[in-house]
Amino acid sequence: MNNKSVLVYTTNDFISNKKESGWVMIAQSKKSNFYKISFIITKILEDMKKYREYIKYAVKSELKAQLSSTHLGYLWWLLDPLMYMLVYILVVSVILNKGKENFPIFVFCAVLSWKWTSSSLLDSTKVIKSRARLLQQIYLPKFILVFIKVLTNTIKFLVGICVLLVLIVLFGIQLTPHIIEFFFVFSVNFTLVLGLSCFLAHLGVYFKDISNVMAFSLRLWFYVSPAIYSVSDVPKNIRWIWQLNPMSAIYAGYRDVFLYGRSPTYSVLFIWLMISLSITFLGAGCLSKYDKKYIKVV
Repeated sequence: MNNKSVLVYTTNDFISNKKESGWVMIAQSKKSNFYKISFIITKILEDMKKYREYIKYAVKSELKAQLSSTHLGYLWWLLDPLMYMLVYILVVSVILNKGKENFPIFVFCAVLSWKWTSSSLLDSTKVIKSRARLLQQIYLPKFILVFIKVLTNTIKFLVGICVLLVLIVLFGIQLTPHIIEFFFVFSVNFTLVLGLSCFLAHLGVYFKDISNVMAFSLRLWFYVSPAIYSVSDVPKNIRWIWQLNPMSAIYAGYRDVFLYGRSPTYSVLFIWLMISLSITFLGAGCLSKYDKKYIKVV
């Protein structure tokens, strides 16, 4: 009896200790992850504060450089998305005869977001390599370089939003107080773009063909995103694929606040905001981890 009781006690004690050590490891892992996230957030905020003047200067310089290379200057910021919109209207409404009410606004809401997203992602693939000479002379956090590219394209997107508001008035669509909710949709879109751009900036250093791969991938992504059609137009049996696409929720959000005068679907957008924040933290962490190694490769 004594031997059995000792054996039972020893076994239970072992299991109990193993469970305890398991919980301790989980707690330590969570604590470690918390410190990593805190470190990344702190570093981002410190770098943004430290390099804020450089960020302003670099964004202004990029915008001026883009404007100086054309005769029409600022007009291209307005004409570019408008021309895309007109092409899609021609194809869908005129040729296919499948347009819907206020179709130009329906398309323009998506095209503005897409141009911002795709331009930022493509630019980010070359953002570190294109600054190789500068990085050999001075140190700059690589996240700041990515942020500058995204911010530059964000300014052009916001100019496009002003054009959208003018078009809404011209089409006789009533603006409602829900337009304020644009900022939540915008924050989801911005965070997603920034996070993906961080990863692409990293990949752009080590993979020479990433720009070509992204150019094709973005074309494919555009057509599987409901920019010129609604998710309701997609067959029900494969509609779930579109629901896994963040651009579906983002496009719907912009259309809700601008075109339909209602609140966006916050439950879906909040999920994508959390995913986008996670991508941003991981991307920024990746850039921070390899920060000093990039200069040896570029």
